[in-house]
Amino acid sequence: MLFKAKNKLLYKDWIWDWLSYKKDYIKESTYANYSNIISNHIAPDLGKYYLKDLNNKIIQEFLLKKYKIGRLDNLGGLSSKTIRDIVAIIKSSLKFAMKEDLISSFNLDFIYPKISSKDKIYTISKQDQDKLIDYILKNQSSKNFGILLTLYSGIRIGELCALKWKDIDFKNNILNINKTLQRVYIKDKQINKSKLIITNPKTHNAEREIPLNKDFAKELKKFKTDNEDYILSGSRKWIEPRTYRRFFARTLEKVKIDKINFHGLRHTFATNCIKLGVDYKTVSELLGHATVNITLNLYVHPQMSQKKKCIDLICKKFSENCP
Repeated sequence: MLFKAKNKLLYKDWIWDWLSYKKDYIKESTYANYSNIISNHIAPDLGKYYLKDLNNKIIQEFLLKKYKIGRLDNLGGLSSKTIRDIVAIIKSSLKFAMKEDLISSFNLDFIYPKISSKDKIYTISKQDQDKLIDYILKNQSSKNFGILLTLYSGIRIGELCALKWKDIDFKNNILNINKTLQRVYIKDKQINKSKLIITNPKTHNAEREIPLNKDFAKELKKFKTDNEDYILSGSRKWIEPRTYRRFFARTLEKVKIDKINFHGLRHTFATNCIKLGVDYKTVSELLGHATVNITLNLYVHPQMSQKKKCIDLICKKFSENCP
């Protein structure tokens, strides 16, 4: 696609042209994410500048402003991922403008505060896990068993909603994760809509095989219908994540368990694995994380007692060096 150089080209016009060009090279979910970030964050603030007038100082001040807004709003603050995406979009759009000789090159190495505070990981207590499992076993259905499937495997809700019966190898008790279902929101100059899409997982690591406990697999198989049917619905019609989240919330109310979002089941699975001493590489692969570091940063937080034990072991090993 060719872009015409203009003496007074606003950045908001340029960045939408850039996204239009990128559309054929990125996943639809990525396009939706970019369009929302541009519409909600970049265009309203930086869009008023002429492309040729943008510089490092203006962009750094914008990023600092976004960082501060995110930190002040405890309920809806910007995540570190959103800020990283904002930076990536700005850099890519400006590098392309430089390549097209629309602007002169300038420093795109921005300095802005890093978000170091970690989001709290919400999990379900052992007592509430037992209550939830007991309720599901007494009220069996494939829709209810979807909750247990996540609690016992750690899969994401989009992965769960995209599962068909053909994705389970009951002979070897293997669950194959190879797609995800999600509702994306596209907001750009031409359209403003939401749509459901089924795509491959975001990363190669997210495509994975997860072994199922043979007893659990035997119970789950009771609900099996046609191979092309979705597991949660038992038909060719899927259940989308937001609908299943509401179902999960109602289930927690019935069982009288404190409200927790569905992702808390994935956190609970990971936390249970760590507590049971499963090695981090295995946990990472089960969760479909891109790297082991993601697993470590999210779930491995040694207690003071563990740190003290470590120090005591070191001193015992090399007692002659300890007072």
